[in-house]
Amino acid sequence: MQYGRQGGHSSFGRFGFSVRLTPGVKWLLIINVVIFFLELVIGRIEGGVEFLFQDLSLSFDRFFFQGQIWQPLTYMFLHDPMGISHILWNMLMLWMFGSPLESFWRSRKFIKFYLICGLGAGAFILLVGLLMPGQREIAHLGASGALYGMLVAFGFLYPNALIYLFGLFPIKGKHLVMLFIGLGIVTSLTLAPSSVSLAGHFGGMLVGLLLVTGAWRPQKVWNWLKMWFLRRRYQKLKKKFHVVHKDDKGGGGYLH
Repeated sequence: MQYGRQGGHSSFGRFGFSVRLTPGVKWLLIINVVIFFLELVIGRIEGGVEFLFQDLSLSFDRFFFQGQIWQPLTYMFLHDPMGISHILWNMLMLWMFGSPLESFWRSRKFIKFYLICGLGAGAFILLVGLLMPGQREIAHLGASGALYGMLVAFGFLYPNALIYLFGLFPIKGKHLVMLFIGLGIVTSLTLAPSSVSLAGHFGGMLVGLLLVTGAWRPQKVWNWLKMWFLRRRYQKLKKKFHVVHKDDKGGGGYLH
């Protein structure tokens, strides 16, 4: 898959989001909202909350030691059933930044990108659990990993798109993404342990960056390294040469 720049232009509404609601984003919104209402119903059943946090959310111990291998997929469609702010914030981000990306890549590629970022964020969470045993029992849930991968892609593809934040304050796409990422990091440091962790945010951003730049392919990274080495060599050689005007009696021309 190639997720690089493809050109084109996306129209953004006066209030800072894409006017068009694309099919993939629409279905992701529907799925997340329906699942959230199911969470509310299940949460009213005895043992329902424990089922959501222990069996469907992502935790190192249950994934590796209890064989709940579905968790890296199910966790990204769950949101905190104790309040509505978690899902509202995530769905707002999906609406604002998802439609322009889907317009670039079309629905199939966008959905694939979204899912890979979510799965990659889950893998990063498990890796952190491996390195930090104290984090292994914490349950993680939410779409933030996939969404932060999407944010990185948006900043890469639309760095200079002018968006009016709250319909009043003009801000470039790359700066808006930095703002959202900064807010997400600050928020994640104050969230309860049951919510998506900072590891999920960074994992999603890393996977999104690898996909949108193509850096997940060894050949691409090797080509970058060769170009960097050639540029460095060129700059060093350039310093050793200077142009000298030849004396007029010598027939003109230059000595290098």
